[in-house]
Amino acid sequence: MRYQQLFWDFDGTLVNTYPGMVTAFHQALEDTGVNDFEIDDLAIYQAMRQHSLGTALQRFAAEFSVDRGRLQQLYRHHAAPQLTTAAPFAGVGALLRTVQDQGGRNFVLTHRDNGALDRLSALGLSGFFSGAVTAADDYPRKPDPTSLRALMQRYAVELATAIMIGDRNLDVQAGHRAGMAGALFDPEHLIVDESQPEVRVTQMAELKAWLLATD
Repeated sequence: MRYQQLFWDFDGTLVNTYPGMVTAFHQALEDTGVNDFEIDDLAIYQAMRQHSLGTALQRFAAEFSVDRGRLQQLYRHHAAPQLTTAAPFAGVGALLRTVQDQGGRNFVLTHRDNGALDRLSALGLSGFFSGAVTAADDYPRKPDPTSLRALMQRYAVELATAIMIGDRNLDVQAGHRAGMAGALFDPEHLIVDESQPEVRVTQMAELKAWLLATD
């Protein structure tokens, strides 16, 4: 394989959590008194995907003149149950298995709490991972590379064999700042490329083919 040590983002890369996240955000806005017809779910999704949840919180708290901290608290309340229905992206399981079969390792790097690991377990995917960093580890958020470096040190990963895979520029930037390669998963062509990933794909099958290519 082109790279043997794969570091995976969770939201929007391994598991399609965005529909649930948008629903939770919509519900949180309604809880603050915003009318349903005023809420643009597509705009929420684009803010999350193109930037981050933090960006969405800041933008829509300002737009609707609501307290950002309260909006975030309400969002977290609604988001937790949404995770239980989130499905993996097509081809994720096959790629994780291929990495393992080829003697490689998969790792998870997420800003979520251990609920992300519980969801991977419920989906039958946890056995494909050798290690993880979650919010419980209290590392700085991506694109800060501290969490990646900690995982690399813990599992004796050689930089030349490693790649960070995520759906946003900050994932690729975290990988590059840690000294490894980066792959951008962008199924809807929403991301303006600011991170210069080594590869950009719209499907996991495409990423699998690239990793296995010998040229």
